[in-house]
Amino acid sequence: MKQLLVLLFSIITVSTYAQESSLRIFYGFADAELLESEDLDGGSNSEVENLFELGVEYTIPISSKLSIMPGLTYTKTDLQTSSTLYYDLLSSYYNERNYTQPAPLLEEIELLSIPVLVEFSFWNYFFVNGGPVVSFQLNDNSINSQEGIGYHLGFGGKYSFNNLFIYANPFFKQFAAIDFKDEHRDLNLSQFGVHLGLGYKF
Repeated sequence: MKQLLVLLFSIITVSTYAQESSLRIFYGFADAELLESEDLDGGSNSEVENLFELGVEYTIPISSKLSIMPGLTYTKTDLQTSSTLYYDLLSSYYNERNYTQPAPLLEEIELLSIPVLVEFSFWNYFFVNGGPVVSFQLNDNSINSQEGIGYHLGFGGKYSFNNLFIYANPFFKQFAAIDFKDEHRDLNLSQFGVHLGLGYKF
């Protein structure tokens, strides 16, 4: 406990002499998939649609180049799941009986995430960032829980107008790499996306 207090005091002390803190807000969109640790024959096929994110981040400078960046992110997406049912092997059997495959299951996923990223800035306009993302499911009726600890890896660029700046942060993110819930199937929402944001330096 004493070591933790010393570390926090050191961070605050160094921050006083470093670059300014900043507050960011962003909108994000992504190409996403629900990835499974292993393929199951006759299992389900899921498509992720209409994903977007809204978030806020606060940068705590450690040095002129390095910052810690905690935040809060709301993620919402639709999940369309259909069953494969060995359709290729049994199609002739089903066709003779006018078989119709069941309609896809539509599911909404809402997440509240707490990322804690480390960001390194270079050449005045560019940065790389990464770190853990702790996420909590907001809708309890979801059958594909994404509660757990995931990670974010990204890079980007920013341009300043005095204290204001705009930025773009392309990233890869995966939710629930470590699950909070013990699921029989390990399904992880994974994103290749971009955050577009506006920031203010204090």
